Amino acid sequence: MQTSTVHIAKQAESDSLIYVIVKITVMMVLGQFTFAKYPAPVMALSLLIIGGLFFDSLYRNKYPHFLFQLFICNHFMFGYENGGIYNLAASISLIIYLCFFKNFFSVPSSLRRLLLFLVAALAVIQVVSLLNNNAALVTKLTAALIFANLLFLFIYASKIQLNYSDLKQFIQITGIFFFYNLVVSINQKYELFASPFEFFPSLNAEAEFEMGILRSNGVLNNFEFYAEYSISLIALILPSVLSGSSKAYGQRFYFFCFAIIFTGILSIIFSGTRSSVLLLPVVALLTGILLNKRLKVRVLLYGTVLASAFAVINAQAGWIDFDVFSKRSENVDMKNLTLEKILSGEEINRGGIFAYGIKKAGRSNFFFGEGYFTKRLEYIKVHFDKTGDDVIPDYHNLYMSVIVTWGYLGGILFLSLFVISLFRGYQLYFRLQQYNLFAVDLLLGFNLLFTFLLINQFKIQFIRDANYFLMTLLFLAIYNSVIQLLKNSTFLTATNNSISDKKMLEDVVNESVLLK
Repeated sequence: MQTSTVHIAKQAESDSLIYVIVKITVMMVLGQFTFAKYPAPVMALSLLIIGGLFFDSLYRNKYPHFLFQLFICNHFMFGYENGGIYNLAASISLIIYLCFFKNFFSVPSSLRRLLLFLVAALAVIQVVSLLNNNAALVTKLTAALIFANLLFLFIYASKIQLNYSDLKQFIQITGIFFFYNLVVSINQKYELFASPFEFFPSLNAEAEFEMGILRSNGVLNNFEFYAEYSISLIALILPSVLSGSSKAYGQRFYFFCFAIIFTGILSIIFSGTRSSVLLLPVVALLTGILLNKRLKVRVLLYGTVLASAFAVINAQAGWIDFDVFSKRSENVDMKNLTLEKILSGEEINRGGIFAYGIKKAGRSNFFFGEGYFTKRLEYIKVHFDKTGDDVIPDYHNLYMSVIVTWGYLGGILFLSLFVISLFRGYQLYFRLQQYNLFAVDLLLGFNLLFTFLLINQFKIQFIRDANYFLMTLLFLAIYNSVIQLLKNSTFLTATNNSISDKKMLEDVVNESVLLK
């Protein structure tokens, strides 16, 4: 009887996964028809269907599916200067659902009171900062509404309670569309065919690259975002592969996770981003240290052998050109390289913009800045005091940008969302590190993801584009949901301290299957 129940549950889970993937695919394709170049009826119908697919998940109480749809859709740039087409459609669907069907906002948030207070305070500082600049009133209102919408979706996402099966499904969905992203980037790199589709973007023929080296950007339209996103997924998945905990969901899922890591490495190579390559061994080393006794050395050796074999074969076949990194480093004076030159941006192609950003941050107010904008021209005009083709469209540094955007107080509040979450995450992981569970390793993965994301933000900034901004906030919401899920798990509150790891593992896996 139990075997039959488990089989039915697994079949239902498989059908649910296929259904949400089909919905996301339809939304991905329809996104390109929301551009103004298409007739108004086509735009309206596309938006209606996208909104309807969001609403369908809400109406059927499939809240995690709504979250996964929103997360994947924000990989695409459609309408990013207006806060994102998908984000607008999601919010309209959500508002209709909350008004007429269910008051979901009574559910507690995984962010808890402190982080919710920080979000509310940041929203107030955004309004004050917008009042502080010289932009037109319509521009200020638009910026305020777009930022409010991003926070609205972030807070709602934090109220979606995830179970163990949802976490597995999140990895499956993210991995599938990550593979798709790699296919896009391969086509961009080797120009196999010119795609007419916005959801399968080719590189702009007029795009200029440093030293003429073509660099893939996937669907994110930014090769540095693409590289950071790739190393983020590697950090997220690597603990469960090196510990073997993902095998609890079967060999196929384990190899699927392994494939995500391999895909991430290839994606970083195609992006041509040196910082992510340099951080890769650090991610692996720190993962091994934090796993401690749970690290499966055999898995590490297998991975090393496979990587070495691929390197040898690639050297003969010439599939992938690794010279992009050495070519881009030719202008770096390694003999005179110092920490001061790195921090100033002089040796990482950031010299002029870092100098300007430091100067601008030095003039910033403590209580407010100049506000967050998504429209590129307004962003440049407000932040750089001028417009023109020679202006770099952002500071290439999150920490300077948040100061100019929201002042020193607002910048501290914003960064505290991540620092406090990391504190909670690491604190909980050290309580659970002896348990070889997929959810525990996913917690460690999120700890590593945000640790290295904050390091990488020294040379880029995820708040520049609305879609990547919200994607990062959704990562943060899921991170806190994992923390809350593990804190509320029965094995943490059990009074029987003699409970075995095997018994606990069976309970968690059975729960992940039967919950569906």
